[in-house]
Amino acid sequence: MNRGVKILKKMMMSVLTFSIMLVFSACGDKVGDESGTFLSLKKDGTIRSQIEESFEESYYDRDELEQAVLEQVADYNSRTGTESIAVEKVEVKDGMAQVGLTYTGAGDYAAFNQAFFFAGATGDAEKMDCNLDVVLSSVKDPGETIGKADILALKDEKLLVTDISEAVVLDGKALYTSDNVTVSSGGKTIKRTDDGSQMIYVVYK
Repeated sequence: MNRGVKILKKMMMSVLTFSIMLVFSACGDKVGDESGTFLSLKKDGTIRSQIEESFEESYYDRDELEQAVLEQVADYNSRTGTESIAVEKVEVKDGMAQVGLTYTGAGDYAAFNQAFFFAGATGDAEKMDCNLDVVLSSVKDPGETIGKADILALKDEKLLVTDISEAVVLDGKALYTSDNVTVSSGGKTIKRTDDGSQMIYVVYK
């Protein structure tokens, strides 16, 4: 299952009694239109998550969805003793539901979504148990590659390591990626190309 959509599924199912076989699809190609399911990394370290899913049946209730979202977020903030997650939007329009959340950092996104998610200085990656024994290829020249030593030697660049499937809008441009990543929108948007659980790696600046 797409991990980033798992939380919305949990919220929706708690009030809408969705079928257990309901399939969620991430619409990462629509990032430029501010629709679909995707993450945006911000310069200040915050992360904005937008989840969009079908919400067409007449017995689906927008107010109950909003209440479920607010309760899930309030429960997390209460357990952590913080205000780490904020609900920015819960909308239902033209048969689609959109939920927008803002996280104070990668750690809160990872914990709330039960995912692995590191985004930060390359030198901090090992401290977060990121396996850096990888070979990344240049976005501009796939024949140019870098390995662990090169990654750790980078000073100004950032590194994204995650197992999620959603598209991610970077706060910079992708420079090097693992072979299971595709890059679009002028280097700003990346997305997994396989359906596995292997990590994806992106060096960006």
